[in-house]
Amino acid sequence: MPDAPPEPSNRRRGWIRPALIIGGSSLGGMGLASWSWAIQSTAPWWSNIFANAAVVVMLLIPGELILGQVRRRVEANESRVRTAETNAATARTTAEAASVKAAQTAASLEAIQQKLADRQQSELDEQVEQYRVPLTNLTRESLLGVLRAAEMADLISSAGVRAPVWETEIHYRFVIDDPLHGELSVRLEEDDGTVISTVDWQPGVVAEDFFQKLVEAVRAAGHDLGTGLNLPTESVQQVMKMLEDVTLLRSQALLGHRDRLRKIIERIDGWYFTESLVLPADDLSYTIHVHRLNEMDWESHLTQKGWYTAPWSIGFARRLYGLTSHGGQE
Repeated sequence: MPDAPPEPSNRRRGWIRPALIIGGSSLGGMGLASWSWAIQSTAPWWSNIFANAAVVVMLLIPGELILGQVRRRVEANESRVRTAETNAATARTTAEAASVKAAQTAASLEAIQQKLADRQQSELDEQVEQYRVPLTNLTRESLLGVLRAAEMADLISSAGVRAPVWETEIHYRFVIDDPLHGELSVRLEEDDGTVISTVDWQPGVVAEDFFQKLVEAVRAAGHDLGTGLNLPTESVQQVMKMLEDVTLLRSQALLGHRDRLRKIIERIDGWYFTESLVLPADDLSYTIHVHRLNEMDWESHLTQKGWYTAPWSIGFARRLYGLTSHGGQE
């Protein structure tokens, strides 16, 4: 069976009717023109009428049809332009809305980030603040709580943290003998840890009475400096200030101090003494391992680097860790 002829396109179908009308008008106009010519001598008036009619039929009608097509095409183009403008406006509106949304999302993320940072800062502030509590409310419980928190945070040695007795060669060591049951005592020690005396802070004993016992212990050891100068509460201030400082120094791991400032035994004269390291407080990146204290002349080496208290600090460290000046242990 032969294939059906293809359907004419819409564009071609649109010109069929005008072409037929123009063709018919041309034939009709030519007929009127011929008739006008034929009667021009016998009926001139009618001849003019037919001639004018021929002009209308042959020119005006086809012209109007052509103009109508042109107008429709112009209107179609204008419609397409309006549609394109509408689409462009919609796209701009969508893009602007997306931009506003993105800006709002970014602002929201920034706000959340700031809130998270604020929370972390508040947590750090709370940690620091706990070490200030004994300064304004010194009780057995407040001091015990602070020392327990510091030991659990690995800030101080489990053997206790020390503070020097002002302008003497002895030290207080604050010891939690039993963290679970809250046994708190303060030992009076020499540089090498030799215990001179121990004062237990029993439950129910007020701070004034307890610290008076420490005053008497210092007197009994022969290190009383006189009226107004034998004040063991000053040692609490030293320990709390050290814990506050170390907490801030350890607050960010990238600072590198968390591995160095841990299990501290004592801070004295600008030096930290931990269970394994000796560190100058003004340059915590410089560390001396305890097992190396007798490998070289640290006193001269450190003095040349500008640490002029090093001779005393290294000598103190050797006594604290039980080392002789020749590398052995006492």
